Amino acid sequence: MHISGILENDRTQEVIDTIKYFLNAVNKKVSFSEYAHRFKNKQLWNDYLSALIQIETEILVIRIKPRDVGKALRTLPLNTLIVNDYTDWKAIYSKNKRDLRHLFSKMVLILNSDIIKPSNFTDEEKGRLLFYGFSSDSIITTSSTGEPFENGKFLCCIREGLISTNGNIIEPQEFVVNLRNTSDDPYSILAAASFAVMNDIDMNKLNLLQ
Repeated sequence: MHISGILENDRTQEVIDTIKYFLNAVNKKVSFSEYAHRFKNKQLWNDYLSALIQIETEILVIRIKPRDVGKALRTLPLNTLIVNDYTDWKAIYSKNKRDLRHLFSKMVLILNSDIIKPSNFTDEEKGRLLFYGFSSDSIITTSSTGEPFENGKFLCCIREGLISTNGNIIEPQEFVVNLRNTSDDPYSILAAASFAVMNDIDMNKLNLLQ
């Protein structure tokens, strides 16, 4: 099971709703939860995972409040962490700097490159980062054809080849997101699309289903 965390802010629900749409559209079994005290108890955590496995959950997404992120990083076996807010990221990094390099080496961080600059990371660290946004540093960004919005659709592209969380190669490509089924906030769309791509969702195939 792929276990992901998403750092809460005022756009979190939009990102989650869009992730839910992407994954449900291709019949990926996904569950959502919120980091709570029970997850600190190893037995309760294992029981929870066992219950999810029994219902064939493939992906678990856990909402994490900024105040809980240090504990969550140390207690949860996260494969992915989505961060969309610079203030929260700065607080995380300043409070947990000593341990973060080790923790982050085990997971993929999905970050907004318009507010969290790739230049702040070493080349080694960048190997575990997936940046989205509108800057030239973004790997998941808007289409090169022009305006990102067109006739109720959002035009996206994968600028560079990627390795998914399952070890599959994802080639550079463009795809379209139907805005009738997703958030209208471009950053929320790009964050959710980045998560979907990293979990081997064929976004062009998804477009055929929209």
